[in-house]
Amino acid sequence: MSAVANTSRHLSSEIAVVGGSAAGLYTALELARRGRSVSVLESAPTFNALPRTLIVTSHYRKFLGSAADKSIVNEIRQFELFADGRATTVPLREPDLIIERAQVIQALAEDCANAGVEVATGHRMTGLRTAQDGVTLQGECQGSTFEVTPKVLVGADGAFSAVARQSGWGRMPTAPLVQAVVELPAGFPRDTTRVWFVPEDTPYFYWLIPESSGRGVLGLIGEDGSQTRRCLQRFLAQQKMTAIEYQAARVPIYQRWTPVHRRFGPADVYLVGDAAGHVKVTTVGGIVTGFRGALGVVEAIMKGGPGRELRLLRQELDLHLRVRRMLNRFALNDYRRLVDLMSAPVLEVLGSVPRDEARRMLMKLCLTQPALLAMGVRAMFQDWVQGPALGPERWAEEAREL
Repeated sequence: MSAVANTSRHLSSEIAVVGGSAAGLYTALELARRGRSVSVLESAPTFNALPRTLIVTSHYRKFLGSAADKSIVNEIRQFELFADGRATTVPLREPDLIIERAQVIQALAEDCANAGVEVATGHRMTGLRTAQDGVTLQGECQGSTFEVTPKVLVGADGAFSAVARQSGWGRMPTAPLVQAVVELPAGFPRDTTRVWFVPEDTPYFYWLIPESSGRGVLGLIGEDGSQTRRCLQRFLAQQKMTAIEYQAARVPIYQRWTPVHRRFGPADVYLVGDAAGHVKVTTVGGIVTGFRGALGVVEAIMKGGPGRELRLLRQELDLHLRVRRMLNRFALNDYRRLVDLMSAPVLEVLGSVPRDEARRMLMKLCLTQPALLAMGVRAMFQDWVQGPALGPERWAEEAREL
């Protein structure tokens, strides 16, 4: 039961996790550590996931412990922010971590196998139906069919989750992420990430993340795939960089909290990670929030209902959504003003409070620099006047939350 398998057979675990994503494997691992019988079904023939360089906060280590070191390729100790000639540097008290997604998944798959999880690659789900004591998952493996009949099913199969679709959840909105692997400019410090705010290209930002002393990734998140690729190519030319290769994905865009649990006949079905939209919509980062959602689902499975972890995660993601709604109204002048407001006390807050603690960070920022709160209120007022996203009642609620 501890070996990774790719042969077709009837799997018999009490809990089945569909999708070998980071959040799915972490869910299976934590359930196995609590004594539950778990299978992971991954459609790919191996866990050699496509490479993608990611940046996470120091909270990543708090979830994975010493196992985190297997996937960390670099540490970031400062951010450089740019907005049309304005610039500032944010030193970090605890370094951000550069990780390789493929290595994260490989390490978690090995930990799952060692913990007794039945990990089955090459197993693709084709359908669900109710069963007397649970749910019957039907699938294909190497030209043969198989069935799994767990009492609990966890969908960890990404933003286009088949588990979610067949269990009755709606489709998750997504956005294109494109980044190019590049040679770093001569003398570029490997402990520094650069961020450019260019709202005419993207409501998010461009980033340059070094993964070593010589290479890094330059990318952005956009709204239209082909337009996003064109913007990246133009920005690469402006920075006098050439793409060695490209990395791309569709990432879920959090628009509202998605309940992570449904009944499917007598069975319980849960969603985790990208399938549940557990992504910070300010930066579209989902590794740490995916782990938090996984722990929340584990808590719900063990206790028979949602608990504190999911409640806190919802509050955090909703707060990131409020900030994103404001940033979506920012023009270039607003970003210039934002950089100008980066006084020493503001930089201290940004450098000492991780992005995964948004409530604490925003409270400190508003106390330290009230002009930031004024900018936020003005952006919400524009949202109310110019667009349908917020009506007067929601606008007032957003203002009270901030």
